[in-house]
Amino acid sequence: MASCSLPVPQALIYEPSSGLMTLVQVEYIVDAATCLKKNSAPPVLQGQVFLFVDNLNRFNIPAFFELHVWAWRDNPQGSFEDWNNGVTCEGQ
Repeated sequence: MASCSLPVPQALIYEPSSGLMTLVQVEYIVDAATCLKKNSAPPVLQGQVFLFVDNLNRFNIPAFFELHVWAWRDNPQGSFEDWNNGVTCEGQ
């Protein structure tokens, strides 16, 4: 890991199915302004560069860097992609 401290994932993503919740992904989220005060580059974890999300985002929060890790569910698009079409909330 280089630049910007990342002690633990900030979000755990679960998939509901038949009343159970199965952990499928973790997400690292780093405030961009804080990170860029001391670093000139985005955070990197295991060779994966975090994606920059501008302050004009769907969450209506300040700009941030993010990295999704599909550690418990295969993602045909890649382990570090934002979305996984094989995961759904239909089982709620």
